[in-house]
Amino acid sequence: MTSSVERLLSVIELQNAIAAAGLNADEVMGLVVERAGTMTAAATSAVILVEGDELAYRAVARPSTLALGARLARQGSAAGRCIADRVPVMIADLAKEALTDAKPVGSLLAVPLLYGESAVGVLEVTSARPGAFSDEDTEALRLLAQVIAIALHRAYTYPRPRHDTQHDALTGLGNKRAFDERIQAELTRDKRYGHSFSLAMLDLGGFEAAVDRFGQAAGDDALREVARILQSQTRAIDACFRIGPDDFALVMPGTSLEGARIVAERCRAHITEARFCEGALVASFGVVEACDETSDALATRAHTAVSADKQAQRAAS
Repeated sequence: MTSSVERLLSVIELQNAIAAAGLNADEVMGLVVERAGTMTAAATSAVILVEGDELAYRAVARPSTLALGARLARQGSAAGRCIADRVPVMIADLAKEALTDAKPVGSLLAVPLLYGESAVGVLEVTSARPGAFSDEDTEALRLLAQVIAIALHRAYTYPRPRHDTQHDALTGLGNKRAFDERIQAELTRDKRYGHSFSLAMLDLGGFEAAVDRFGQAAGDDALREVARILQSQTRAIDACFRIGPDDFALVMPGTSLEGARIVAERCRAHITEARFCEGALVASFGVVEACDETSDALATRAHTAVSADKQAQRAAS
């Protein structure tokens, strides 16, 4: 539970992070449900969208009895009632209600996601404790619902560029073009607003030899799994890229050098533990924090750090 001022500042911080990262609607919904849980006494939080005659869970945070993508009928659900009336629904004791979108005990709060004059879904939180939510929680969720509504409006109004112009086809990560654009945007933001960021570059040593020995399919599988590890160990506002055949990069806004090194070491540990191609791949990281410099200068420092990491690993082996 937090104060009204703290909640407002939290929402503003979230909006700034979303704007800085250029997140799509799905990514925004994922961030918002996480924030909804921390700003209230919720045990679960979810974004539920209207899809035809049904409702679908499109973002879920914290333990939930309904998985991502689960569907329910509008009739007989708190979410359906919230959408139909376009007003928040607060249920203090679920044991007294017969609902399809809630546990039999505890409490529930749902606020509508308004797109123009229509409600296109709800932001819903639940708690195992009856009477867990207050009017202040309702106002907090209203603010968060507006963040989602803005993202949905942008998604419907301004279609995203074709996926293959900004993403690597094998891993699904951003490609070199997307990386260059993101670095320039972060450097500009740093210079204008003082919003620093850290960059981590990853080199997979031994990749070509591993492909020669185990085959291209095994190499491709390893690259896809490395990409999955990088994404699983970073935040939604961070960005992961494949910038070369065996080279990756992580851009981490608002992360100090020390924090970025911790992320890199977590990624290294998971890659080492996975033993791709019988352990033939060696992860070398170069981590730097951006300062007032050009993108070329930043990349040079990161590559130098990668080389230093390789030397340190050779010396330790």
